[in-house]
Amino acid sequence: MSDLTVQIQNLDAEHVAQVITLDGSLEGGERPDFFNRRLQAIRRAPATYIGHVATIDGQFSGYLLGRILQGEFGHNQPVMLLDALGVRPQVQGQGVSTQLLDRLSHTARATGCREMQTQVGWQQQPLLSYFSSMGFQLSPRIVLARPSTALANGETEEELDNLEQQWESSPIIRSLDQDDAEDICRIDRHITGRDRSVYLQQKMAEALTDSGVRISLVAEVDRMVAGFMMARLDYGEFGRIHSTAVIDTLGVGPEYKGAGLGTELLAQLLKNLEVLRVEQIRTEVAWNNHGLSRFLAHCGFAPTQRLALHCPL
Repeated sequence: MSDLTVQIQNLDAEHVAQVITLDGSLEGGERPDFFNRRLQAIRRAPATYIGHVATIDGQFSGYLLGRILQGEFGHNQPVMLLDALGVRPQVQGQGVSTQLLDRLSHTARATGCREMQTQVGWQQQPLLSYFSSMGFQLSPRIVLARPSTALANGETEEELDNLEQQWESSPIIRSLDQDDAEDICRIDRHITGRDRSVYLQQKMAEALTDSGVRISLVAEVDRMVAGFMMARLDYGEFGRIHSTAVIDTLGVGPEYKGAGLGTELLAQLLKNLEVLRVEQIRTEVAWNNHGLSRFLAHCGFAPTQRLALHCPL
């Protein structure tokens, strides 16, 4: 390894153009929306969103982006998500990426995180090899996706008719609003048996502020929030230069189970994405969450060519 001194500093506005250019050369296409929105998020919530750049002799040499989530994927402790990492080809192999990742790991441990997670396309062999050398392993989560086309015949639930018979009015699907936070936390608590209000508030902030276009939805029955689907537009991760929609979490009140609200929420989301010309929607599910997996499979989701990785800290 070279004796070059690598300096790590926080990402700021002056670095964004260099990050976008370097990332574009590494990924085969620039994604300015992703990095500009992440800078806004860092300024809004610096304790949650982390951005670092590396310099050698004052010359920009690499970048890293991460974010902390509370209560995601069934964890009680916060989890660090690694969203982007890149190093100038001229200095690859000089320890730049390792020092960036070490800095992120230090931040993660200091904030109570005991695990780091990321996603990588299986065909990105050099990146997979690097993560393996840094202690990452396959995670017990599956990345699922489907085209953002309307649900086909056989992908909708007939139980919706029962809902209209049991309650006074048909469900109303509308956009998520900040005032829905209490109802969403209530429904999620009934489903999970845990208080994930911190995680859900963070997801709401991402959905309402960071995504740019608001696509999250709630379902109302008799003027009461009965279900929700938290989603956002993702402007790029490792190996992705085009926007895609991501479902972060969804839930339906236990009293409405089997009434078709989940399908109604997804159907409306897909209609909205078609207008926005977003071609794909994806999500993650724990391998043993059989109920959610069945629902997603019924709605046309299938495993992707992306791998979920995790590393203990």
